[in-house]
Order: sequence, then C-alpha cells, then structure tokens
Amino acid sequence: MKFERRNLNIEGINYAVRIHGKGKPLIALHGFSESSETWDLLDLPGYQIFAIDLLGHGQTDKPRAREPYRILPLLHALDLLIKALIGDQSFVLLGYSMGGRLALRYCLTYPQASVSSLILESTGPGLNSAKERDDRRKADEKLAENIMEKGPIWFADFWGNLGLFSSQKHLSESLQAQIWQRRASNSPHALANTLAGTGQGELTSVADQIDILPYKLLYLSGDLDKKYTQLGAEVFAPYQNVQVITVPDCGHNIHLENIALYNHIVREFLTGH
Repeated sequence: MKFERRNLNIEGINYAVRIHGKGKPLIALHGFSESSETWDLLDLPGYQIFAIDLLGHGQTDKPRAREPYRILPLLHALDLLIKALIGDQSFVLLGYSMGGRLALRYCLTYPQASVSSLILESTGPGLNSAKERDDRRKADEKLAENIMEKGPIWFADFWGNLGLFSSQKHLSESLQAQIWQRRASNSPHALANTLAGTGQGELTSVADQIDILPYKLLYLSGDLDKKYTQLGAEVFAPYQNVQVITVPDCGHNIHLENIALYNHIVREFLTGH
C-alpha cells in the first residue's frame, strides 16, 4: 500500500497526516498513545484515508503548554485541519477509543461540518456523574505523574499490560512490537497534557445528544471488551440512527486484532450509506 505523508500548520502547530487510498475522504483518529500508523491496514476501496497524528502524538507537534490539549481548542484545530485537507467535501469520520470521544464531540460541536457518517470503535459518550469524573481525573493525574517520573518505556510496558489490552497478547510478535514501539515513542509531557486536557475525567457525558446527529452512526466493540460492549448496548443501541455491531473474539482494539473482519464490516456499512 502506498502512503503519503503531509504536514499542515494549523495556527502555529504542525500536524502530521498519513494518507492512503483514493476516493471519498475518510478522516481517522487514533487512540491514546497511538499514532496514525495504527490505520495502515485499513483498506476501503473508494475511500481516501486521512489518518491524523493527534496533538502530542506521532509526528505532530507536542506543545508544553496545556491549553491546546483541552477539548474545545483541540476540536477547533481539528475542524481547521479537516478543511485544510479536503475543503468542503463530505467525509466519513472514524474514531477509536480516545479518537472516538473526539470524533463524537466534533460532530456535536460542529454540526455544520460535512460529515456523511460516523464510525466509533470502542469508545464511550463520557462519564455520567461528577464523582465518576473526579475519580477518573485523580487516577489520570497519578498516571501522568508516573509517566513524567518513569518515562515512556515504563508507560509502554504498563499500558500494554492493562487488562483492557489482554487480548492483544495473541497478536503476532511483530505486531505487538510495533504497538509497543509506538507507545514507547511518546513524549512524557505530551501524554500528561493529553490526560489533563482531554482525559475522560475532563469530558461530560453526551449520551443524550446522540440522536441529534442527522446521519447514521456505526458503533463497534469487541465481545471480549465487556465494558464497551455494554456501553454499546445500553447507550448507543437504543437510538434509531445507530447500528451496533459486536465483533467476535476481539478485545478493545478491533482494527488491530482482526483487520480483515473490520474492513469487511466498515465496507458493508459504508456501502449501505
């Protein structure tokens, strides 16, 4: 597969974008501590995939100031970046985990954006109660302290051994090594700023706004990922504009654990819309 790397300056911050395929634009947003390379095996004939290195990740700039990492500045920059990449063309928006939280909030914050459909993988609408958010904020603060003190190698080992990613132990050694390397290549201050700016403790729930979206939404979770499968059933499935699919024998990261099935499901969804 042929890849193009493009760099765009958005209000003084350099964003890196990895592009492959030809056709209608699809904007892909990766998860926390990952990079645009996580989407390299996404194969959707008729679509040009623009995989963005989110702020503080991959080859995109990693400001030391915290403000650019907060949700509204982040979404503002994403809107400008998308316009710089594809102009006024309609596009599909795809987000995994942290990228899904950003994608959902982008659609709600910028209803005038030319989104034709939204795909969310293993993501949630936000924590419901102030106590839940406060507890998560405290946990993220502790994690950020550890990252700053112990460094990215410690983080890559710690993050990869979370129960959330246990199903990835069955991936090939080479793929596991790639995932570890992407995590270990992060800058500690950028991860800490991401947790402080757009961690789950900072985001209120948007569960009651999903039906505002005027287009179809595909929600994917792996059946081994009980938390996000439950969120899909309880939060997303009740809405008529949402199609929920639980992917067998997969955990949190479906697009790495079974890319062939993932490509098939996404193609079928896009063909129908």
